[in-house]
Amino acid sequence: MENFENSNLTEIESKLNTDYKKGLTEDEVNQRLKTGGKNVLPTKKPTPWYVVFGWSLIEPLQIILMVAAVISVIAPRFGRWSDSITFEEFIDFIVIALIVLLDAVLQTVQTVKARKSVDALKSLSKPQAVVIRDGSQKEIDAENLVVGDIVVLEAGKYVPAELRIIESSDLMVDESILTGESLPVEKTHEKQKVTTILAEMANVVFMSTFTTAGRAIGVVTKTGVNTEIGKISTTINENADQETPLEKKLKKFSYLISVVAVIIGVIIFGAMLVTGQKDSWATYLIIAITLAIGVIPESLSAVVSITLSFSTKRMVKENVIVKKLASVETLGSVNVICTDKTGTLTQNKMTVKRMIWNNKIITDEEFIATTLDEHKDFMLKGLVLPNDSVVEDDARMGDPTELALVDFALKMGVDETLSRNTWQRMDEIPFDSERKLMTTVNNVNGDNIIFTKGAIDQLLNVTSRILIDNQIQTLTAAMKKEILNNATKLSDQALRVLAFAYNDGYDDLDNQDDLEQNLIFIGAVGMIDPVRQEAVQAIAEAYNAGIRVVMITGDHATTALAIARDLNLAYTEYEVMSSDVLESLSDVDLLRIIDNIKVFARVNPEHKVRIVNLLQQKGNIVSMTGDGVNDAPSLAKAEIGVAMGIAGTDVAKQAADVILTDDNFGTIMKGVNEGRNVFQKIRRSIVLLMGFNFANVLTILILSLINHTAPLDAVDILYVNLVVESCLAIAIGMGNLDPTLMKLPPKQGGSGLLAGLLIPILKIMIISTIISLISFYVGMAFTPSEFVSHISGDTDKWWVVINDNIYSVEQKTEVIIYGRTSLFITIVFAPLFFSHFIKLSNWKASNKIDWKISTPLVYAALIAFVLNLAFIFIPGLNDQIFKLLGYENLDCDKFGWNQNNLGLFFAAFGLAILPACGILLWDAITFYAYHWSHEAWQRNRKIVSKMVEEDKKIALAKSKKNRKKI
Repeated sequence: MENFENSNLTEIESKLNTDYKKGLTEDEVNQRLKTGGKNVLPTKKPTPWYVVFGWSLIEPLQIILMVAAVISVIAPRFGRWSDSITFEEFIDFIVIALIVLLDAVLQTVQTVKARKSVDALKSLSKPQAVVIRDGSQKEIDAENLVVGDIVVLEAGKYVPAELRIIESSDLMVDESILTGESLPVEKTHEKQKVTTILAEMANVVFMSTFTTAGRAIGVVTKTGVNTEIGKISTTINENADQETPLEKKLKKFSYLISVVAVIIGVIIFGAMLVTGQKDSWATYLIIAITLAIGVIPESLSAVVSITLSFSTKRMVKENVIVKKLASVETLGSVNVICTDKTGTLTQNKMTVKRMIWNNKIITDEEFIATTLDEHKDFMLKGLVLPNDSVVEDDARMGDPTELALVDFALKMGVDETLSRNTWQRMDEIPFDSERKLMTTVNNVNGDNIIFTKGAIDQLLNVTSRILIDNQIQTLTAAMKKEILNNATKLSDQALRVLAFAYNDGYDDLDNQDDLEQNLIFIGAVGMIDPVRQEAVQAIAEAYNAGIRVVMITGDHATTALAIARDLNLAYTEYEVMSSDVLESLSDVDLLRIIDNIKVFARVNPEHKVRIVNLLQQKGNIVSMTGDGVNDAPSLAKAEIGVAMGIAGTDVAKQAADVILTDDNFGTIMKGVNEGRNVFQKIRRSIVLLMGFNFANVLTILILSLINHTAPLDAVDILYVNLVVESCLAIAIGMGNLDPTLMKLPPKQGGSGLLAGLLIPILKIMIISTIISLISFYVGMAFTPSEFVSHISGDTDKWWVVINDNIYSVEQKTEVIIYGRTSLFITIVFAPLFFSHFIKLSNWKASNKIDWKISTPLVYAALIAFVLNLAFIFIPGLNDQIFKLLGYENLDCDKFGWNQNNLGLFFAAFGLAILPACGILLWDAITFYAYHWSHEAWQRNRKIVSKMVEEDKKIALAKSKKNRKKI
């Protein structure tokens, strides 16, 4: 692509085959539209809802569940293919299928809702452009611009395409959305050297930037996809959607569980075949497949989706829109946040912070507090009279620097519109880049008063006197030096200095030559785009949570460092790296030092992507926040892109995974907290599901090897997995947030879902297995001897029937019905109690016990309690579906549920409470061991460490306070 920066105007006119005075003809425009296309940005076609739904159905865990569903139908029919098919055989299949469909629907609905929320944030207006065509000036839709069009730019207009300036008059352009520059930059039509740094292309204006002052005419050199913003948008659209860390972990977890299930099934089948009756292989295969199904947490996918869905709803209330469910968890995993400065960490609003007043540096608050006298009165008039900006309600029109002066005057009750109407402008000399001054003559109480503002060095050249303590004095060389030294101090703090002067008794309005001569120096202001206070707090929260914040900006290093100091982000120039140094380093060299760099200054969009990529190479999970077009590629590259919803561009919102509707950097920490809690809740659910599933499988394995028949049917296991456990696991996901998680460092990117969960899972598995085995044999103790003899035909001892291979598998299955019922009662009621104690608590965070009760979990336990009673005691459900003790399935009333054997229920129910007691005792011992069982010297060391940390915080606060006094 040809560069026009270093070409003269005649060459450009010839190369583009255009006419600067007449512009293009309509025929030429139509021809170029056909060949070059419309001036529109590429947009990525949204994925249809049915495709999202389809992809949700073929995720690894969903496929496993559907395979389990099919097996649940096929497995029981081994050896009896000729039997008639009944509805009961499809109950397991229907339940699992419904779980899979529910999960897919939730994911689809959330994705579509997030997409609509993003669309609602986009501007509905079509940009317009003023062009010269066929020798006349007209306004057209910007999308119809072509290369060679002559475009007229005025203050307050968006740049409709990429233009080479051919004529300019004090043109200032806000390029912050593209370059990150917080202040408007001056543009010229003069020939420039070719450069790759966008912020230094002084004779080119870029599409979607904003003119703040002046006027210009430019020729279109690039449109649509060929513009800088178009290239960025194309890059984003070409990027494939990345899997979130949670999606990767779930996929890995699914593969692991499937392998474990197959291994368990093979081992159980082989063991039973070796130790049992060879002709009962079909029954053993059913048992093996049933246990394999029991390992798989069928409800986990639904639990994850529902937990994420509830979190996204909560986050909407916190001004966070999540475009993808799994992105919630990714926020919690982030350990590096890369953030743009302008508009994200700062207010994107120039503000007066310091004053040079009576040859001293004072704060803006100190000046506001001074008594109104003649000196201050001249200063207030100087703020608003040589000033063209206007503030009306929420509308702000004008140069950001002039707007800052109007805002400052308004704090002292001076309204710019009223002042200009009262003291009318009689004459003026507009600002230009050579003089760097602006002068107006205003009629103040019948006298013509000159007011001048501008760069302090230029203004001092035209002043001969100074106003100090209401006394006009001769401005000596020593005074000028002192003023310049003070100005340098402010500049070193990245403050932009603007000086003011006046003169009175001017009557010759026809002669402007003397307007800027022999002026009286009033004072000067130091302005900066101040930091957001919520950003300061958010960075402190991030530090406490073990998250590193890196600022990436297009501003100069001095300005960036000053802002970083105010944010408590960086303190020395060694922590700042400019783009020229960045470009000089190879990736290998940069990787060695990147952990020490907290601020990257003067960067281009490609630099941001490189920085994010290198941080990812070091094993970090990176979040990028921003609002401009220049942030979009890095937003797409990062694991989690966070865009600003109000000031953010459509391109940034399109690239991001999360959008902050209040443009508050502090809101991202609420998202991090929610994300960490989501991950913790999912892990708690996994502990419940896997710990209890393994306990049930281990119990059934042991009893099956002893008895050569399964103590529970597949439908019993699926009821526990899909109803009881799902009810509780979903309620865990709806529970309260754990604030202690923000005191811990984030999980490492490579850590899986099961990292650190082995002990909690083993704890539940061991305790539950022991209690379940006891429950089975307690139930067998309730078995009537007449019932055993009725089945065996010769013995009334149940242990003889289940241990002697002369009895068939069918006889063994019938004789264990009391043990089966007791075991079922214990395993369906046990999680209702111990699920409340699966806290995965941060023992190190506090020595105080969190006694909060999860209301959703209590309600879920009550619902499951009622369902359990129904399935245990309602005829037809207990005996026909679950093959439990009933009223009619044992040929005699005295062998079913009756007043003589209700003790079995209470015994099994009592045993169901014991796992909760065991887990609570285990946790109590752990808590005591960490906080109270240390030797005296260990406790003292902890106390000293805590005091050292507090001293560091106090020292940091003092350092911050001292910097503010400078």
